[in-house]
Amino acid sequence: MRFKSRISRWGAASIGMLAFLGCSADRKSPSGFRLPDGDPIAGLAVVQEMRCHACHRIEGHDELPAPIADPAVPIALGGTVAVLPTDGKLVTSIIHPSHQISSRYAHDMVKSGDLSRMGDYSETLTVRQMIDLVAFLHTVYEARVGEPREGADWRMTRRGG
Repeated sequence: MRFKSRISRWGAASIGMLAFLGCSADRKSPSGFRLPDGDPIAGLAVVQEMRCHACHRIEGHDELPAPIADPAVPIALGGTVAVLPTDGKLVTSIIHPSHQISSRYAHDMVKSGDLSRMGDYSETLTVRQMIDLVAFLHTVYEARVGEPREGADWRMTRRGG
């Protein structure tokens, strides 16, 4: 009886440990990723300084020059989306744009070889600029009524072009 009791405790502990390990996030998980509050007005200045508008149309900001990229980049920033982008999704899209590229777009419109056409901003932006840029980008996205969830791939919607 005592032996069975030890086996059941060992079995329960093993199952608990496996469940914990199976559910724990790996080091690349966005779980728990949060940026401090940024300044959306300073973020708009980052958009202008980094010339994001040269490739992307930015929803609600017609004062910015029209995109001039050739071929045109079909990915607009902002608008009404099913799922609001998280801080982690926005940061990843800026510093590692090749991480996830929708297959819905023509290859030459979004890729150069196997990589995104978007430049590498990992050594260009300061942390403060990134925080402010993300704060600005949050102001140009709006959740569809009845769908205010966060987290899915918000870039999959084709916009204007």
